[in-house]
Amino acid sequence: MEASPSESRFRIREVLPENPGDAAIAAYLHLALLDFGPMAGLGEAFLREICYSDLIRDQLLRAAIYEVDGRPAGLIAYTDRSITFHRQALRSHLGHVVSVLFRSISRSPRVIKNMFRAVRVILSRRGEKVLGQDPMAEIVAVGVLPEFRSPKFVRKTGRKISEELIAHAARWFRSRGLNEMRIIVDADNLQTILFYHSLGAEFEPYEQAGVRTMHVWFDLQKCLQQGEAAAIPDQGGKES
Repeated sequence: MEASPSESRFRIREVLPENPGDAAIAAYLHLALLDFGPMAGLGEAFLREICYSDLIRDQLLRAAIYEVDGRPAGLIAYTDRSITFHRQALRSHLGHVVSVLFRSISRSPRVIKNMFRAVRVILSRRGEKVLGQDPMAEIVAVGVLPEFRSPKFVRKTGRKISEELIAHAARWFRSRGLNEMRIIVDADNLQTILFYHSLGAEFEPYEQAGVRTMHVWFDLQKCLQQGEAAAIPDQGGKES
């Protein structure tokens, strides 16, 4: 049965490891939306080959792309291995990680500085066992291009893409029997903190790699209820 015009216009689809184009789109969106983050600082090749290829193939990370009329509009990356996925990724793909970083450094020496920041983030996760153990739900990255989150776009379409992406991840976590999820956000990112507050999140101070951040906690059931009007069915993706 063919999709209706409204369904074909807006869709969320999972990044699939067998499709190299998906990894390239996810890396592009990540850099466009989250270039300030530690992983983005390691370069496009690291995002494309490690984060959105190797980690997804290993099922350590999941990612989904939001499309509007076939155009990439937003990205979410999420994991139920919040405590350990960084370390597992390094153990499984150390050779590939070193190779990709060597290439990235040859193109941009500033990647060396960003490497140290990324290592500090990974090391800071070692102390997180006090939070619990995996499976633990975490949204690693989420963002929407400005064109698709403007008041004009929301008024015209009625779509709140950020909420739809968060609801997409929340549904998957709930299908795995998890009841809460977390996001780590910089403490001075007030606009994002206010947005998460509007979705019913709870907050606590948190320090990651010497940077003041906030732990944002979502009750998944409440999150799904909050995003019910914004959420749309998955199309074109698959569960693993």
